[in-house]
Amino acid sequence: MNQGHQPLIRFMENNKIINLLQQSFDGPAWHGPSVMEVLSTVTAHTAIQKVSTSHTIIELVMHMTAWRNFVSKRLQGNNDFEVSEMANFPKGTDWPAALEALQEGQEELMKAISLFPEGKLKEIVPTRTYDFYTMLHGIIQHDIYHTGQITLLKKFVDH
Repeated sequence: MNQGHQPLIRFMENNKIINLLQQSFDGPAWHGPSVMEVLSTVTAHTAIQKVSTSHTIIELVMHMTAWRNFVSKRLQGNNDFEVSEMANFPKGTDWPAALEALQEGQEELMKAISLFPEGKLKEIVPTRTYDFYTMLHGIIQHDIYHTGQITLLKKFVDH
């Protein structure tokens, strides 16, 4: 490959990650319903219902937001930012606020990815054992995992 093409390829990698993140969040997602497709059918009542020992839907959404914030902060160079125990699975009751925070977290993450130097994708995230590329794909996988949980919880609560 010609050396002159590398900057274009690097630029394209961030765009590919952004596209994957956007599709898994808003759709159309390859794997099934996107995060927001599933959440659009969750009512405030359903969001706070406890099923056995599982987290509530609102707790899962706030957890997803917390880890989005972690990834954004790390991409922005805040190497000391951690998700506290309290922020990891916080108790919540304000469903519209939780959804708004998730949407804002998504926008902030997309912006952080677009501004992140692609040459740093293979660098290790400070205080972690994985690189930035893995972390970015991990947040997408994290969303898909919890979206599946939310789908099942919704079926139990609404049944």
